[in-house]
Amino acid sequence: MQADDQATNRADRAKDKATDKAADSGTDKRGEWLRKLDEECPYQVVLPRGPSGADDAIMNFLNAYVGRFDMYVEDEYAVFVRYCFADPLDAAIFRSRFEYRSSRFKLAG
Repeated sequence: MQADDQATNRADRAKDKATDKAADSGTDKRGEWLRKLDEECPYQVVLPRGPSGADDAIMNFLNAYVGRFDMYVEDEYAVFVRYCFADPLDAAIFRSRFEYRSSRFKLAG
């Protein structure tokens, strides 16, 4: 019986190591992707995520007027979105059009 428990514990530890390795790999891939994105689209604007209508307006603007861009959620709760632009003029125009909305957003504290 004790041998079975030891074998189960070894199997559980192996699973835990595999899970940790997969998590580290995912973190490394995200970090690599972010470094590449910073090189390709260094002009960035971070905005709080708005209601879905605001997100639609932003996406319509980006698709209609901006050349190369990318975006990603800043944290796991999707509170902030980082918009990344290859052209500084695109970032400046985007900022002037949408950043004013974030001035209404205040952090507690």
